[in-house]
Amino acid sequence: MDSTSLKKEMQLSIIQSMEHLPPQIILKGLSTYKLFFGNDSFFKNYALSASQISPQVSLICLNCSDNYVDEFLSRQLYSNLEVVRTLPEDSFEDIIQYINTTDSKYLCFCEPNHQYDSSKILDMVSFFEQTPSIDLMIAPRNFIDSFATVIASDGLPSSNSDEDCIFDGRHLLQNSINNNINMYGNLSTLIVSALYAKKISYDIPTPSINAISSLSFLFHLLVHGKGRRMYVPTNIVSTILQPYEDDTSQKNAYRDFVNLFSLKHAITLSSKRTDQFSFRQSSSIAKEITFFYTDMGEYYNIQPIADAAAKRGYKIEFSQNITQKAEIGIYCQHGGHPENSKFSVVLLHDLAQRHDCWPNIWNLEHWNQFDLGIVPGKFWASLWTQCACLYYANPRYGTYEFGYPKSDFIASPALKQRAKILRTRLNLKYKLSILYAPSWENDGKEDDFIRALSSLQVNLLIKQAHWPEQYQSIINNIKQMRAMHEYKYDNVYYIDPTESILTALELCDLVVSEESSVMAEALMFHKPSIAITDWPMPDGNSTRIASMPVDYIVKCKKTELKDYVEKFYNNPFCYDEVLKKGEFLFSNQGHVCEDILDAIEYFTYQKTDCGFLRKQLTPKYTTCSMWN
Repeated sequence: MDSTSLKKEMQLSIIQSMEHLPPQIILKGLSTYKLFFGNDSFFKNYALSASQISPQVSLICLNCSDNYVDEFLSRQLYSNLEVVRTLPEDSFEDIIQYINTTDSKYLCFCEPNHQYDSSKILDMVSFFEQTPSIDLMIAPRNFIDSFATVIASDGLPSSNSDEDCIFDGRHLLQNSINNNINMYGNLSTLIVSALYAKKISYDIPTPSINAISSLSFLFHLLVHGKGRRMYVPTNIVSTILQPYEDDTSQKNAYRDFVNLFSLKHAITLSSKRTDQFSFRQSSSIAKEITFFYTDMGEYYNIQPIADAAAKRGYKIEFSQNITQKAEIGIYCQHGGHPENSKFSVVLLHDLAQRHDCWPNIWNLEHWNQFDLGIVPGKFWASLWTQCACLYYANPRYGTYEFGYPKSDFIASPALKQRAKILRTRLNLKYKLSILYAPSWENDGKEDDFIRALSSLQVNLLIKQAHWPEQYQSIINNIKQMRAMHEYKYDNVYYIDPTESILTALELCDLVVSEESSVMAEALMFHKPSIAITDWPMPDGNSTRIASMPVDYIVKCKKTELKDYVEKFYNNPFCYDEVLKKGEFLFSNQGHVCEDILDAIEYFTYQKTDCGFLRKQLTPKYTTCSMWN
């Protein structure tokens, strides 16, 4: 049977490369192409002759509509294509038959629910041509929502070394399977040598779940090959996240397939595989909680839980040794050591945590090694649900909208009494108080604040954060500012950095900062905040301008600060509309700590009451897993 008859019998829609392509995608006069390697911004020019950029490529479009294929082709910069569109009734056996008959040099794929850069095929072919010894190449990808917002990248390691880039397919699959991390992408991220693909002995199962058939085909392409990762400045493939649905059937089908595939292809499976959570047996956990903190801000974050736990008869310990072993460990750092606790709970470090990478802070701060995750309200619940399709955002027993522990004590008599004592000790001169509480003290920001407002009939309260010793330069800045201003003004008052920020918020009427989470905490007291947008922020070896991507604070430049404070002085309700936008930040006030302890006791087999489960969050998108 000749190839034309075979294609007709397969019901594959084939478009010969140059005859039907829109003229705008035909390459004209291109003589050079720039390739980007790694993160060192090193560009290398290659003079690509017509023969170098024109090997025929089979583009296999898997169950894509005509319009989808036409749109894809209209944007691609590579022209020498044999385009194959499968129909729903086609099987991977049909695709394999086609591969065995094509004259193309390379195979690549197009799938529904993806967006592709216009240079996808051109880049992949160009990179492949520079490493002719390999069998396949994997491109990086993003995960995006329906508005093309990047929720996550594939997180694969970067390299600019050819030696580091080359991998063995079997080893790649073994590491991926045993660590439950997709390091191979999907068919859309793959380009394969057709000559290599023709040598493979395929054994594709036909399960009821099509995703597993696609995965099997991909695994067969990988398992015997030598491959390379493709490193470009931007990901040229994006998978569009789909609405959440229960993936139990896919998980079970994946498990069955992997067991069979691994047996046939001599892939060693680890006994500690995590493709399904095996919940630990927790009945032997003692009623002891260690609360980990590295500064007083973290201490006050978790103190309310400790107070409630003590009332329930727990043995309580606070520890600054973040690696200490514990029965039950509660962490609120940017990174903790949950592996040292028999049962672990993770909370936010602060309410503006990693706002530079919203929505996905979990890409940098993984929660999957913790048992229980807690978010303070609807805003953070929304961020988490967007990112919960990624494995690293998911604690073993789920994430819960239990609330912000500090919010349980906003109306407490103890807080009001403490504020009253401090007010008397400071001997405040005026009725109205403005609180300065920056995230970082640098570049004379405290001096800017005092110079702008010292002439007003208001109390200027200075509350710097309590910094660990490793931030000695910031500690020195704080000391310098205090030496410059203390006792020089009759309306400037210093609050000890070790004092709870809640006491300062109880005392003040308005907060001034740049991007500190203090401005979010002020919302618990229904007090407005002003963020200075042009104050510099020291990040590592560089400096940037302050950023607070929220709408529940008032924003101005430092030269405008006095005007904004005077507006508030004359009308304390002038910023109420802004305050209302922060109402979604906190949930469950007054019951936060009790729900946290109920969950701990339920999952450590101390009680059976599970009413708290109604506050468990559900991902917005279906899981980004091993099969998609």
